Amino acid sequence: MAPIYNNNVRLTEPMCMQESKKSVLVFLPYEEDVCVALRIYKPLIVSRQEMLQLVSMCYPCYTEYIASKYKRAMDQMMNSIQDVTQQLNWNVLIGRILQSALSVIPYDCVGVLWRYDRYLGQLVSEARTGEMGKEIVKMRIKPGEGIVGNTFLRGTSRLYNSWSIVLSDTSTMTPMNKQYLHESFNFSDIRSIISVPILINGQVECVLIVYQKGQIPLFTDFDLKLLQSFANQVSIVMSNVKLYEDLRHQYELLKKRDEIHAALMHHFLQNKGISVIVRELSRITGEGVILVDFIDNQWTPKDGKEKVGWTIEQLQELFHSCGTTNYITRREKSHNDHIQYLYPVVSSHQCLGYLIVPGTKGLAPIQLVALEQGVSVLALELMRKQSMVESNFNKSLQFFNELKHEFNTNTYRSKLQQMGLSFDTSLMVALLEFTASKNLYAVNILTVQLVSLLRDALSSSILLLAFGDDNRVTLLLNVPRQGDVVEIQGKLRERINRWCLASKTELFGGMGSARTGIDAINLSYQEAEKALIYQKNRSEASIISYTDIGVNRLFIQQPINELEDFISEVFRPLKVLRGQASNLEETLAVYMRSGMSASRAADKLHIHINTMYQRLSKIEEILNISFANHEHLLQMQLACYLKESFPSISMEQDKFE
Repeated sequence: MAPIYNNNVRLTEPMCMQESKKSVLVFLPYEEDVCVALRIYKPLIVSRQEMLQLVSMCYPCYTEYIASKYKRAMDQMMNSIQDVTQQLNWNVLIGRILQSALSVIPYDCVGVLWRYDRYLGQLVSEARTGEMGKEIVKMRIKPGEGIVGNTFLRGTSRLYNSWSIVLSDTSTMTPMNKQYLHESFNFSDIRSIISVPILINGQVECVLIVYQKGQIPLFTDFDLKLLQSFANQVSIVMSNVKLYEDLRHQYELLKKRDEIHAALMHHFLQNKGISVIVRELSRITGEGVILVDFIDNQWTPKDGKEKVGWTIEQLQELFHSCGTTNYITRREKSHNDHIQYLYPVVSSHQCLGYLIVPGTKGLAPIQLVALEQGVSVLALELMRKQSMVESNFNKSLQFFNELKHEFNTNTYRSKLQQMGLSFDTSLMVALLEFTASKNLYAVNILTVQLVSLLRDALSSSILLLAFGDDNRVTLLLNVPRQGDVVEIQGKLRERINRWCLASKTELFGGMGSARTGIDAINLSYQEAEKALIYQKNRSEASIISYTDIGVNRLFIQQPINELEDFISEVFRPLKVLRGQASNLEETLAVYMRSGMSASRAADKLHIHINTMYQRLSKIEEILNISFANHEHLLQMQLACYLKESFPSISMEQDKFE
């Protein structure tokens, strides 16, 4: 029969006890909590001196046991490591780690393997063994909380063989976690604990905690080192398995990507259209994919706009504000906290449209791969559509030129009838020109987008022709009634200004007047071109009607350098000499704007009337003029007017000075 030891404390000195009338038990303690027990079948009293002699005599038994214990532990650890290293599946590996770790320890133990969830920022129970209950899976442990959290934060192993050490680390646990822990196991039987971190690439990935049951604490530093050595080996295995899993996952993604690309390209090469490609993307991803097409201002499917809550102008502003061609993740402000994925379809740094996945809780990597492939194929499809639009532009340009240069009444009448118009239809031409120096391909994309938006803003009965040619857009408009001119011009300006703001683009624009007759288009075109030249001379990126230019029509064809010379002749003598203070230039401009009223000009300049008269006299003296002379007065008025009407000329003059 095995000897019975009833004390609940470690034995530090030899002890003798009467077992029965016929036998005596002698307990001989050694290092590492090893005790040799002798049963002597004779009632006697063993003295302390005799017990010390027995300790010395039985020392070979102790060393033999220790050697066999180490050998058994090392053999078991090697077997456990071999068992673990054969696993290539992450989930199977996690379960085997705990079983193999406990097989290394020869005592009655229970254990739990905790894994750090980086999404939650907490440790969760990954595996458990022994009598540990299922309530433990409800626990969520923060770094620094309890034994597990402190081990994670510390990154080193620790042996807990006294309640004072245990209490110091468990004091940080939340009441809820304490409740779950005690519901999962009765810890009154636990005598010692070992907690070991498992690292991958220098970062703590898991924490292994082992609880020893019994009457006295049995875990030693040897057991701590043994588990730590096992954990170090497991770290290598986990790193390899994770690498293998990542490589296998990447291989599967690449394989799936090729399959997706082939499927989408098949639809593209079959020329099945955008709607088929979008439907195929929805099928592959299992999500309701929506395409916003900037080429012709269309949504696929048609009810997509209501689902995502974006306008085309907002999406254009989003693209320019983000400054990236990568996908953007947007979280909706709603109680469901849904996510939107927005993929810009880009060519030559110009946005052709957006691919949107609305109302999803997040996309898997394979879904993201499918969308990336879809974006590239859709870019090709939209570029093909753009090429078709540009081809139509060339036909429209040819037809417009035929109308503009047609002087045969019958032929002109016939061409109007092809458009459903009569000979006395009132027609108006508008010209738009890009201000910035963009590459031709980018201008073509912007032109197609602008024309598409204008066709949506104005009905086909109003906007008869719209096409691009190099960096210019030409519009031919029908004015049903003379009173509609202002309304059509206002709607055109408003829509173009909105588009320019959203697309971060500037345009010069000129509109001719509404005319009828065989030379209507030609005359309106010439007026629109003069208005455009006027805006370009003024460097003002906006749209103006020829009728709004007023007296400036007289100077449109005037060379800019001649206007510069004329303004310079008046204002250069009035410039302030270096080191002197003078306001003669400003005084002259304010005097002209005040209708040649000295008192009103003095009030605006906040000077005394006598000072005003002195300045006017000085101006007459410097310029050798007289304000009483009508010719001189007209010259001053014209110079001031041109200086304000052509700010670009004024800036150049100031720069020169």
